Amino acid sequence: MNRRSWAQCGLAGVGFATALAAHGAAPVDAWRTLIERYAQRQPGNASLRIEIDVAPDETGPPPCQRPIRVVDTIRSRWLGPISMTLQCDSPAWRWSVNVRVRGMGNVVRASRPLPAGSPLGPDDLQLVEADLGSEPAGVATDLAQALGRETVRPISENATLALNALRAATVIRQGDRVTVRVVGSTFHVSADGTAQQAGGVGESIRVKLPDGKVVAASVVRAGHVDMKL
Repeated sequence: MNRRSWAQCGLAGVGFATALAAHGAAPVDAWRTLIERYAQRQPGNASLRIEIDVAPDETGPPPCQRPIRVVDTIRSRWLGPISMTLQCDSPAWRWSVNVRVRGMGNVVRASRPLPAGSPLGPDDLQLVEADLGSEPAGVATDLAQALGRETVRPISENATLALNALRAATVIRQGDRVTVRVVGSTFHVSADGTAQQAGGVGESIRVKLPDGKVVAASVVRAGHVDMKL
């Protein structure tokens, strides 16, 4: 049974590789396609274009008189280098194979260097296809996830944007005078207040009312917050 790792094979960044099938082994295209289809059905992969890289020294499983199947494996992510087990019932055998699952999908990257606090517009971003198995978890995959937000830290040109590196664009600054709308089940009233911290649309900030009481309110737009009773 071939159990060589991707690190041993030195294939961390190779393209789509054709495995060398040993004499009498099951057809490589058949079991590779089986793995591709299995990986495609896994949660999070449905919208991706799945490709499988096979180590060039992988001999493949023995012949099987019945359809080969993948032994179900529980894992949190079906991308990147993984080991999978194929099974045959006649003759009975199990075969472990090391593959790299590439999930090709869109990611958002910076079109230019972005300092911390940069508000993001269309000229700052580009949508490109990439292998999500080689990207960290939580990257932006749609321009709408980034447009109108601002960077938490500096981002270099062509770097993929992680969602945790973005925040809502600041529309209220600490010390700004704001209108506080107090919303009840059957009424609403308005009062003046002073923002005790900065915030973007949808974020909760502390606001000081004229009587000195500090409350939490949700930013609606520049200069306006809502407080629900």
